[in-house]
Amino acid sequence: MHDTLLNKKSDCIVVGTGMGGATIGYSLALAGAKVLFLEKGRSSLKTDSWPGQYAETNARIHKNSGWHDTLQRSGRYHTPIYDISSGHPKAFMPFMGMGTGGSSALYGAILERFHPDDYTPGKYYPKCHENISVPQRWPISYQEIEPYYQQAELLYGVAPQSQQPVTGLSAANTFAWSHLQKNGHHPYLLPTATEGLAGCKDNCQSFLCARGCKNDSVKSALVPAIEKHQAELLDQCEVLDLIVKNQRVVGVVCKTATGEHQLMADRVILAAGALASPAILLKANGLANSSGLVGAYLMRHFVDLFAVKIPKTQMATESQKQIGFNDFYLTEQGKLGTVQSFGTMPPIEVVIEELKSTLPFGLGRPVSQMMTLLSPLVAKGYAAFLSDKLFFASIVEDLPNRHNRVSHHNGRTEISYTLTADDHARINTMRQKVLAAFNPLSVTIMQQAGNNQRLAHACGTCRFGDDPKTSVLNRYNKTHDIDNLFVVDASFFPTSGGINPSLTIAANALRVADAITQGVA
Repeated sequence: MHDTLLNKKSDCIVVGTGMGGATIGYSLALAGAKVLFLEKGRSSLKTDSWPGQYAETNARIHKNSGWHDTLQRSGRYHTPIYDISSGHPKAFMPFMGMGTGGSSALYGAILERFHPDDYTPGKYYPKCHENISVPQRWPISYQEIEPYYQQAELLYGVAPQSQQPVTGLSAANTFAWSHLQKNGHHPYLLPTATEGLAGCKDNCQSFLCARGCKNDSVKSALVPAIEKHQAELLDQCEVLDLIVKNQRVVGVVCKTATGEHQLMADRVILAAGALASPAILLKANGLANSSGLVGAYLMRHFVDLFAVKIPKTQMATESQKQIGFNDFYLTEQGKLGTVQSFGTMPPIEVVIEELKSTLPFGLGRPVSQMMTLLSPLVAKGYAAFLSDKLFFASIVEDLPNRHNRVSHHNGRTEISYTLTADDHARINTMRQKVLAAFNPLSVTIMQQAGNNQRLAHACGTCRFGDDPKTSVLNRYNKTHDIDNLFVVDASFFPTSGGINPSLTIAANALRVADAITQGVA
């Protein structure tokens, strides 16, 4: 740690450098604020990072490196989460980002707006279970955030959504586009935040980009904030506590390789993610928790994969994450979500790790050894399965259930998340609709919606609202209880929508930055 930072007070400390943290920090620095970014993970800007490959592939390449170190250098989450939903805690490593860029460093770079209807969700869920709390409307309207969507799209270089196929669409996606249209659906070109450099690997989905093709929060916001607007970054810096005096946060206690330190600031903004931000507040003696809702209403989306069999003559090696369709977003059966082409499937070593993680304790190593012995045969079978498949992902909105939550006990972060009968019914409805959309093509459903380890879209654990009794944050993402403490990651979502959350996080961060700069918040 630089000694100068230890003795220097910042205007603003931003904890986390993902879509929320890097974006708001950039906007505040642009307005002249002295911004200090704190990142628990490793900086991907360092030369000892391992971009361009999955962590599982890096583990095979760098055999002398431990798994924890491999995850760190690959920008992946390396702190276990404990699922206590069944009463028997199960540790797992979520497939999320931890390092500069957060999960945006791993995302597939699809930056899509929430629908206007997502800001008035109550009319779509008039009758809910007593533990479900769907507000009639968000505390902000779509019209209020729409200008910030425009700003975020410009900042992240988002290619516009189009309902017309364009040159460069892969053969497989072209075939799927035509097939969906014949079945009465309305495919569109996904809005991507990439530069489209020749030879790039399918938007670098699930791993760090090696060539700067992907417009994540590091490239688009963090680096400009540091290089052009004098912001500073401390990576591998874990926030342990918040320092509060007279109902105001005056700094943070953090741990680095050199020990524990206190860093002082006029304002603290949490953007560590919907799991870590509430955990920080809960560790700080339940700070900003007069409502009792810090950590509550965890949402994560219900995601399934569909392997659609495509004529082999239409298969190609170019990027496959290109099209989507929203015909099931609003239906007669209710509000469901979106369907998107998934992109290139992960290599076999990722599949093996996934299999190990789903087995009962103690069986992972024998299965891994067996898979190693049979790896040539397994790899051949896996390749054959992929050879004529185009993969789509369905994203179904899950509802805010008070009993689904993040908690912090005995130094570890825990989640509890249980599906209701209505959740299962909506998931099954979406599955049947997607199968019908591709009829009569052969489709294999890879059911993931019920898997609690699918936390890539975690949100909702510090919801915003106008009533301090039913929310943690106000409409400007400032905590109701502490005057200068903000949360700007996906924790603020009161509902999850049915679409990728990244662009909404970035747009809202720009909105909050404006409110702070103008003295409104």
